Amino acid sequence: MNYTQKQKGSLYLTVVLVGILIAIAIGVIGIVVSGFNLVKGLGDSVRAFHIADSGIERALYELRKTAQSPASIACSNDFNGYGVSECSVSITYSGEDKTIKAIGAYNGSQRRIEADY
Repeated sequence: MNYTQKQKGSLYLTVVLVGILIAIAIGVIGIVVSGFNLVKGLGDSVRAFHIADSGIERALYELRKTAQSPASIACSNDFNGYGVSECSVSITYSGEDKTIKAIGAYNGSQRRIEADY
């Protein structure tokens, strides 16, 4: 087949335009996927914060419930395959003051809370 100069130019232009459209599509898909991962990570971070907060509440409960004050508390929970939560709480004493430090973890995200009591 013999192509004219005009047909060859149209073919090159079509290939270039398709390449540009594919590059734009790949870029948009990359942005959407990274945004999804960011939102998922934020959700895990919020859960980790609430797990640490639960550890603080558990420590306050233990301090009020018993005459013996614990030095540390650990907890974990499996949410039926949706994720594993863990918290570790340490309590330090300085005279009458108590400092409670809790670390909550969920799916790789960690958050730390400190409270004085």
